Amino acid sequence: GDGGGGGGGGGGGGMADHVIHEKLVEREKARVARDYAKSDRMRDELQAAGIFVKDSEKRWSANDGRSGPIPTASGGYGAGGGGGGYGG
Repeated sequence: GDGGGGGGGGGGGGMADHVIHEKLVEREKARVARDYAKSDRMRDELQAAGIFVKDSEKRWSANDGRSGPIPTASGGYGAGGGGGGYGG
């Protein structure tokens, strides 16, 4: 095989899974750093590609039917040590 040619980037529709992951991790890092302007920008980039981030469910879903968990700022998945305890 010739490796499939990489699929041509999906013809502009649909962001590759690993790119979604990278942007979600960037966004979580920004949130941890309280850089909300950046986290909003990452969310907007994802939305522009048809990917909707549901923080309440810790999931994302794409308008092409894909979905997955939101990674932590360290790039993994799971509770990430709880965090919590912020605010009153």
